[in-house]
Amino acid sequence: MKDKRNGKKLIAVCLLVLSLVLITVGTTFAFFQYSRQGTTENTLQTGTLTFVYDETRVEKNKISLTNAFPISDEEGMVLTTEKEGVFDFDIKATTRGAAINYEIYLTKESTSTLPEYTVKTYLQEVENGEEKELTGSGLPTNNALNLYSDLYNSKVPDLLKDTSISGAKTLYRERIEDGQSEYTKTFRYRMWVDNDANSVVNGSWIYNNMIFSVKVNVYAQNGELPILEKPGVYKDESGANYPNLIEGLIPVRYDNNKKSWVKADLNKKWYDYEMQEWANAVTVTSETRDHYTSEPAGTEISMTDINTMWVWIPRYEYYIPEGTSGQGEDCIFNGSNYSEGNTCYPNPGEIQINFINEKNTDASDVNYRIQPAFKFGEDELTGFWYAKFETSKDKENKLEVKPAATPINWTRIADLFYMSRNMQTKDYQKYGFLNDSSYDIHMIKNSEWASVAYLSQSKYGKYGNSAYNQTEKQVALNCGEPYTTGVLVSGDTYDSINGQTTSTTGNVTGVYDMVGGELEYVMGVLSDENKEPLVGASGFKTEGETNRLPEEKYYDLYTNDIPDSNDFRLSETACNGGVCYGHDLSETAWWYGDQALFVTSTYPWLLRGGNVPGSPPIMNYPLFGVFFFVGQTGGGRGDCSLRLVLAPIR
Repeated sequence: MKDKRNGKKLIAVCLLVLSLVLITVGTTFAFFQYSRQGTTENTLQTGTLTFVYDETRVEKNKISLTNAFPISDEEGMVLTTEKEGVFDFDIKATTRGAAINYEIYLTKESTSTLPEYTVKTYLQEVENGEEKELTGSGLPTNNALNLYSDLYNSKVPDLLKDTSISGAKTLYRERIEDGQSEYTKTFRYRMWVDNDANSVVNGSWIYNNMIFSVKVNVYAQNGELPILEKPGVYKDESGANYPNLIEGLIPVRYDNNKKSWVKADLNKKWYDYEMQEWANAVTVTSETRDHYTSEPAGTEISMTDINTMWVWIPRYEYYIPEGTSGQGEDCIFNGSNYSEGNTCYPNPGEIQINFINEKNTDASDVNYRIQPAFKFGEDELTGFWYAKFETSKDKENKLEVKPAATPINWTRIADLFYMSRNMQTKDYQKYGFLNDSSYDIHMIKNSEWASVAYLSQSKYGKYGNSAYNQTEKQVALNCGEPYTTGVLVSGDTYDSINGQTTSTTGNVTGVYDMVGGELEYVMGVLSDENKEPLVGASGFKTEGETNRLPEEKYYDLYTNDIPDSNDFRLSETACNGGVCYGHDLSETAWWYGDQALFVTSTYPWLLRGGNVPGSPPIMNYPLFGVFFFVGQTGGGRGDCSLRLVLAPIR
């Protein structure tokens, strides 16, 4: 076809569909199915270039895979035409008067659900029946073997001004010089599921029943092809803001084969909120920091070298549709009394969430509200890092965030708060942080707890994890005895199949200890008649002591129209006479039967999560849960701990 605008000859040929269908066999197996276009040999003559694929060969071999997937690169690179995932095609050309530059590019079908970073592609040349490596500038990556997500983004959609093929990937390029009368090149293209895509949750492979389909296309023109741009850092397709990796944080992903955390490659998949895989990062000891900083991606990071672990919570807006609470038929409240066994809100539904950037300070429509935790003082945040576990102490009496540890307890809120601030103001070198104001580490506010609770009840959290049915979608209870971070029951580990049920994602990438473990004090407090926090036994301000109250940005302040009553319904007017939207109070009270008792003048500080050490993991028991809240004095208790937030400011 002729492009009259620039006089160049354009050839665009669409010939092949490779379809990857993953079906459960046991826990981690699948089959590969092939689909194609047309019924006979396909040859398209363009005048100077011919693109051929022989479908009779495909039909003869039936392209039917019986191998288990995922498979290793060594296995994938030697798949034959008798197995699925292999496709041969030819490029034939005659050039007279000008050279031809052509590109083989791939376009993903809209039906594809398997993530791009789980698919390996491999292109070889076939000469006299023997395969040989394609080398040189013809390959954009200078490598025949790639993850699909790592292939360069094709410029063909721009050249054709065709938005329907946006997201195309360049597979190969070559220049055929003028005067070629019998140019022929045979290619063999293979596609398989990467061996690293082996995550199993609750005994089920997370990529079961997913499809990945691509079309192989050719574009050619007489002039030079546009220069390709190398793909940037990995970013998932959920719209979540990219994790802000401040100085000291090392991005990590969990390696299922090694059963440990490894240093993440920022150019490849290391999180995927669409698949309930949240971004994780760690800090390491000063003695090992230079080693891990200089080591390549994939390096295993020993748990003994980690001193804190964090999970990225991206900025979002939310909407709780009418009826989401799932009120039961026998839901009866008598003041603030809860009768065990009633069916109030036993199976709440999905909280609708849209990820947004910090420039979105107004919700997208009247139904949505921006989660308030993402405004810290005057700063609008793209997200923040939330401590993966409840906080413990190391041998030097410094704070750490790790699994299989004993959480801090018997400490007043004021002391907990200033211990958390010391991580930034005094002990920053221990964790590798900078001594500046580009970030803020503090004890979590109630709204920050709520931001994680809501995310867990969305399609991006455990609620959306297909490995769990309705009764399992609630974050499971940490009931280890004695209190231990990241366990289901004593002797379990956080990364075991059972242990992962206690995370906010239902897998190892989520936040732990938000149900059970120790109760967690949050910076959410009732105000007095002067709109100042009722300090209670917190230690922030007592008779004859200096006022130790922090800045207002460090706590959420509430009102109670009947200060001596803990009826949860009083939280309906706790924020300027109205509902505290996004605070996990009246909006979500009693969801899953989680106890909901509001703060009072006697118990002015909020506790979250609940604690029932030694109790069996019964999902709807009313004394714990991500939506559990109750008031307390703020004094030290043997069952009350804290959690940390690291907020990148700029």
